[in-house]
Amino acid sequence: MPFPVEPEFVDERGLFVVQDTFLRSTILPLFSFDPGDPQHRPQGHGTTFRVDPWRGCATAFHVIEDLLKAQDGALVLRKDIRLVALEVPPITYGSMPVTPDCWKPFKGMASLGGILSPPFGQPRVMNMTELAAIQIDPPNDPEYARSFLPLDARWTPRIGERVMALGFAGLDLDDREEGPDRAIRQYLYGSIGTIFEATPVNPASSRPWPTFRVEAEWPGGMSGGPVFSEAGNVVGLVSTGIVGGGVGTATPFSGWDVAERTFLTVDLINPGRLRCWVAFDADENLIAFAATESDLRQGTINAPVAETLFASFNPVSGDYISLPIPTLR
Repeated sequence: MPFPVEPEFVDERGLFVVQDTFLRSTILPLFSFDPGDPQHRPQGHGTTFRVDPWRGCATAFHVIEDLLKAQDGALVLRKDIRLVALEVPPITYGSMPVTPDCWKPFKGMASLGGILSPPFGQPRVMNMTELAAIQIDPPNDPEYARSFLPLDARWTPRIGERVMALGFAGLDLDDREEGPDRAIRQYLYGSIGTIFEATPVNPASSRPWPTFRVEAEWPGGMSGGPVFSEAGNVVGLVSTGIVGGGVGTATPFSGWDVAERTFLTVDLINPGRLRCWVAFDADENLIAFAATESDLRQGTINAPVAETLFASFNPVSGDYISLPIPTLR
């Protein structure tokens, strides 16, 4: 399988607009707003993408870092900022109203963050992994209810290899000086670049996570977006870019066990599969699957369940491999 989309027109930055309906349903722009000021315009915050058919999404930790603060030795959510994803119909022509159901509220997050406590300063949030799992409601359209991207932690970055990053470059910037009453602009862009450097985990660094750098333009707004290998699987996410510098940095899923500990519903060594609970009837027909055992039970209250398993499951083909039940989930 090649890259997930073929560029039709590449601009002077090396970016191309992506209009593929599947990708538009699985990759979403993130906005932030102050709940105490409902009249204030939401601000473009970055990119996220779906990793399972429920609420699971991935993004870069630095994209959602502003939502957190250090308080009483723990990381807690701030009350003066909220995060939402914007989901519009995959095929849209011209301007359209952003109705309330287009906004997908932030439902929660999981990441391995820390607290930095300098001797003579205030404690602050410390980015330890650059990977974050967030919860966003499933798509509105049932046709895309199982839309998610295949993650691959087997892949390792190699110098000279090409990758494709997707994200909302320049998300909602007022580059036309139209003011706060302008229409919200959110275009999904792609960029293909060549890897020229790879760095392993370094616990002594202020950014200890593994990275690889790419000769490509990844403007602001693309942070948190998926990075694809030429096999068509997501192998990491956009971490940073140098505006006008032609260099982008990505964080891979491989090279450590953090991705597996962060994205619990994903089978990272079998792209396209989920680590989830499945239910069968007496004839061994699969009748349901869910992220947790309790969700499975709720979804099969009136169904003739004969057996349940924790498994590596392919929702497209329906095949599964039984797995040991996780101790913490």
